[in-house]
Amino acid sequence: MPKPIRIAQVEPPIPNNVGPECICVPKVYDWVVITEDINTTVPLPAEPPPDCPVNVTDVSCSLGSTSFFPVSCVGDGSCSVLDRRPANIDGVNAHIVKLRQQIPLTVTFTGIDAAGAPASCTIPVEASFIHQVILCFPDEFGDENLVCRIISGDCTITTPPPTGGGALPTSIGVELLLCIEIQVLASVKLEVLAKFCSPRPPVPITVPNVCPPLLFPDQCDFFPQPPCPCQATVHDTCSTLDGICLFLLNEEPVNGTQTLEAVICNYCSLSQSSISFRLISEVDLSQIFTFTANRFTVEELPCPICGPCSEFIVYGTGTAIRGEGTVVEEGEYLLWVGIGFYVLFLIFPNFVAYAENPLVPIDNLKFNQCRSHPSPLPI
Repeated sequence: MPKPIRIAQVEPPIPNNVGPECICVPKVYDWVVITEDINTTVPLPAEPPPDCPVNVTDVSCSLGSTSFFPVSCVGDGSCSVLDRRPANIDGVNAHIVKLRQQIPLTVTFTGIDAAGAPASCTIPVEASFIHQVILCFPDEFGDENLVCRIISGDCTITTPPPTGGGALPTSIGVELLLCIEIQVLASVKLEVLAKFCSPRPPVPITVPNVCPPLLFPDQCDFFPQPPCPCQATVHDTCSTLDGICLFLLNEEPVNGTQTLEAVICNYCSLSQSSISFRLISEVDLSQIFTFTANRFTVEELPCPICGPCSEFIVYGTGTAIRGEGTVVEEGEYLLWVGIGFYVLFLIFPNFVAYAENPLVPIDNLKFNQCRSHPSPLPI
């Protein structure tokens, strides 16, 4: 029997188990990461630095940002609450909070000085913008309960100097593409079972509803997200010519080398999953089929003989590219994974595909059970 192709030793998924802790910490009432695209005009100082050019030929800008880690749990005053109004999110009281945020920038002007020599200067400025975001933000909270950070981003000048140069302007237009982290914090004393958590996606703003006032701050039940029951890692490559694996496109077999790389529920978090599939034709090397998943739902399948976390399905949506084209198609998928096998179904508007390998080597497919929080006791 032909041996399946093995590329590398597969590392098992990273566990994320809970344990008892007694801590005094800032409690995270909400945590969200959003992207903002901002166009604004930033005023410059009335008295520029003396080394600035008198004839400006080029302008550039850079963004002051901080890395995601180490995590900050202290407000820095970079954002302030302008207004809040109640919002109902799946029956839970939340708020639409209007924030003003200050963005530190540096603007560099290049040109020539009064003597005709090359000159440049850098001026620190701040851009201010206002945006709205849905947060778990109890009535008792204020600016000191907010942590707003610019994790990354780009700055582009939208008002470049005229051809041949010009005088130093009094203001400058910029476009900012920002990755913004917003946390809602309050200091509390907790006895907890703890594990690492991940940020949730932003909640779309809907028409606000009138909500009664809260007597005490309540944690919103849409955060943290529930953990996955199981984890799996698949890193498998095989050839359909060996008679083991199979790939069908619109019910017609296609010979080639197929590769499935999947990490399901890394850190026991569904948002940390990834699935990709590729087939390269053995006849025409230019014929490549690729699929990448972008949404995930996991369901464990009971297997009394195999034991827990030994067989489950993952389904959702993804994108595919066929052949040498660059057209990206969107459709649905279902991945069935068990001990020693996988089956992949792809249902797209213009085609259907099926891939399987019933003999995945044990080193290419790893399973792990996530230890979750125990069910709460009845009151």
